[in-house]
Amino acid sequence: MLLVFSCAGPTNPFGGDILISENFQISQLASRSISDENIQISLSPDKQYYNSPYDLSIKINDPNFDLKRFRYELVYNHKKINRWLKTEEIHLPKKPSDPVEIRFKNLSLLPGNMNQISFLYYPTGSTHPLVHKLEVPQCLKELAATQLNISPFKVSNSIKDNIQQIAKKYTYNPSLIAALIAQESSFNIHALSVAKALGLTQITPLAHREIAQVKPAWKIYPKFNQLTYPMLKYHLSTNAMNPKNEWRLDPEKSIEGGVIYLEYLENYWSSPEKSQLLKQTFNDVIPMTDILLASYNSGAYRVKTAIQSKGKEWLLAKELLEARKYVMNIKSYCYAFNPGE
Repeated sequence: MLLVFSCAGPTNPFGGDILISENFQISQLASRSISDENIQISLSPDKQYYNSPYDLSIKINDPNFDLKRFRYELVYNHKKINRWLKTEEIHLPKKPSDPVEIRFKNLSLLPGNMNQISFLYYPTGSTHPLVHKLEVPQCLKELAATQLNISPFKVSNSIKDNIQQIAKKYTYNPSLIAALIAQESSFNIHALSVAKALGLTQITPLAHREIAQVKPAWKIYPKFNQLTYPMLKYHLSTNAMNPKNEWRLDPEKSIEGGVIYLEYLENYWSSPEKSQLLKQTFNDVIPMTDILLASYNSGAYRVKTAIQSKGKEWLLAKELLEARKYVMNIKSYCYAFNPGE
């Protein structure tokens, strides 16, 4: 097996900063079918992943593979990358039945970008490539996931059970709930932000007001809003603030509270005015999960303003940069926790 390495300073996730071509549109290419060529192309993972550097493997099984005429290219955000130097490894087949494998080591995709990535492979003797797109992961809100693997986070069985039970109670995708917690608190029950968001799902005092409409018996710590962040940290460290006097420190209630707040946001977007805005903007394909997550992070009003001004490109609005990273990270976690779905 031949192994080819190279490395240099990156200007894109794949590492290359030389010989990047002019703008390139996939639509310029003639349509070809992989099945017509009897060629198999597989990617692992088969979706873009944003949470951490990862290894991307592309395997090509071409019965007519010819090393002398082997050619492939990457198109990254409408740029054809003719040379990449940081991460690439090529493993050539030992025998005809083996695939060619291209690996990109420690690939880092920035969640602030909405990346469009396509892999172009030219069959032997052809000037027209086969195109395989690396899609952005999706995370459907109402999905009864068959498995939930929260690796690499170390999560207690009780929290996993709580996620599954609450997901079933509210007809929510448990991978989405787990992904929300991973992004908000990394499963740290005592997580406290400077904005005074607390617990697994980082509920703010403002969000608590809405949740209290559904769960009036759930009380927050006395004088919580008046205490400074350092004082709140102190009360946490001494266990003066605990699950008995602060519901957000109860793992089960924190998880359910996060879902209740998502339900509140969904009701907000279901009002006649907001519903009409979404239908006019997105027609029949409304990215409701993205809208709910962005609203959870940055506030529904800011999301509404972005949709009104940017239309379908709402998530690219400058004021939603943090929300964009937030949404892409959660969708990546959701995909990683249950890639089979």
